[in-house]
Amino acid sequence: MLGHELRNPLAPILTALELMKLRDADLFARERQVIDRQVRHVARLVDDMLDIARITRGKVSLEKQPIELAFVVAKAVEIAEPVIAQRAHQLRVEVADRGLMVDADPVRLSQVFANLLTNAARYTEPRGRIEIVASRDGNGICVEITDSGIGLSPEFLPRVFDLFVQGTRPTDRSQGGLGLGLALVQSLVKMHGGWVKVSSEGLGKGSRFSVLLPMCEGPASSARDVGEAPVADTVTGATPRRILLVDDNADAVDMLRRMLTSLGYDVVVAYDGPQALIALETFEADVAVVDIGLPVMDGYELAERIRSGDRSRVPRLVAMTGYGQPTDRVRSQAAGFDDHLVKPVNITALVAAFGDSDASDPAAQDNPPDSR
Repeated sequence: MLGHELRNPLAPILTALELMKLRDADLFARERQVIDRQVRHVARLVDDMLDIARITRGKVSLEKQPIELAFVVAKAVEIAEPVIAQRAHQLRVEVADRGLMVDADPVRLSQVFANLLTNAARYTEPRGRIEIVASRDGNGICVEITDSGIGLSPEFLPRVFDLFVQGTRPTDRSQGGLGLGLALVQSLVKMHGGWVKVSSEGLGKGSRFSVLLPMCEGPASSARDVGEAPVADTVTGATPRRILLVDDNADAVDMLRRMLTSLGYDVVVAYDGPQALIALETFEADVAVVDIGLPVMDGYELAERIRSGDRSRVPRLVAMTGYGQPTDRVRSQAAGFDDHLVKPVNITALVAAFGDSDASDPAAQDNPPDSR
């Protein structure tokens, strides 16, 4: 519930920023970048809180598959790149493309290395050095993340992976965070059958985090096998479709309506389930984007009624909600949803969920996306 309530107000803020960028990419560009960066930081904090709660309660299960470590590290670098670039660090990656295969959940293991890289970037002064190097170590693989940052005192080293524990930081807390990232790293590495340790020669002398993972044999999964769907950084030129938006948050739905309309979509808004059903009697939507926590009837019931109704055409159903637990995804699928997106949602990801080929075809656009 906490995650849902914190995510909901973030959605219209990000959508408003996307809309401002579309209208004038240069107007208040610096200010918009700051807002965007800070909102995404809050979203990551929410994700960390939910992850650590689920892990400590034993509610996390891994979807393991044989995969080359290089793919996992590449995803981690992509996630951590914004903070690395912001602080103008020099990043060196030395991970062989082939021959370092692990039996892992690619999403969760990417999260491990992304957390370590982000941590290194935040605790290293601007224009510092960060390295991530992988090599064989007996029957395992050792991955070392080294930085030239502020380092760790000897008395702090034994507690570095404890919950809510953080190293020395300035009073303005410019590095941010809740002290959850390294606890998540240790828990996820253990779930993969490995271990993680940290070393430092002292304050001001940098840090080194070493992750040891067991190797595995067998055919590695490809990017497409693990759900790596390339989407665009921009969605201009997307094929117009008829979209029904159903959400009781007026700010969120109004911002999203403006955004989609500016992209050429025909959009109708409903603020609850009964309004949505009435709208569908005259509006033949291609896609219905539905919030789960609706008044009168929730999104699950609405999806079931749309699927079971006597209509010549059933729209593609996309759940866009603050509820992001695995049980929520299972329930939305059972109710008939085709996709489940967790707020705040990048507009690129939303358009891709429409099933729009222009938005998901890498040949149709220029740049790769940002994500977690």
